[in-house]
Amino acid sequence: MKKGLIVLAGIALALSVSSCRWKTTKTALKNGEVLKASVESFEKNRKILSDKLITSLEEAEESLTQESPDLPQVSKDFEIEWNNIQKRYEKLKLDFSDVGENSTTYFDKLNELSGSISNERLRKEELAKNADLRKKWEVSYKEAEVNVQKITTVLEEGHDFHMVLVASSIRQKLEQNVEELRRIAEQAKSLLTDLEAFTQAGRELVK
Repeated sequence: MKKGLIVLAGIALALSVSSCRWKTTKTALKNGEVLKASVESFEKNRKILSDKLITSLEEAEESLTQESPDLPQVSKDFEIEWNNIQKRYEKLKLDFSDVGENSTTYFDKLNELSGSISNERLRKEELAKNADLRKKWEVSYKEAEVNVQKITTVLEEGHDFHMVLVASSIRQKLEQNVEELRRIAEQAKSLLTDLEAFTQAGRELVK
């Protein structure tokens, strides 16, 4: 009887350990999917912001370089587009923050999973791989963070340009600098393209 109880206890313990390990694995996989989804959301919004921002600047340039531009109308259209762009940018920043938080959780769970390996040599190897992957990821994340902040400057310059445009429309004089608008557009294109590389790094992370 006692021997039977010991056997049953052993089986229960084995099942419990197995259940815990499966739970850890399941949680790690779930965190990988969450990170993947947040990276994809960021990329989707980056593309939308890129399209809206560049299109808005190019349309403004086209309107202002016409022979007799309607400054009040151009100013009104530009303001509507710029307000939408500001909202989209706020969403981009929120998505970026989510990627950062989810990547931290992802690596914590990955290390927890690797740390549960019984074989010391194998455990150390897996933890070293995790550390190397995290180091590479953090480089990509920091570069993207800088570019996200730089877009703020682009949007501020666009806002200033709009204020000049409004003042020009009030005075009914074409005082805006089209070359400045082109410079802002080129800067925005470059930054948003750089952010695409960050998305690719995120995808590599959760393959």
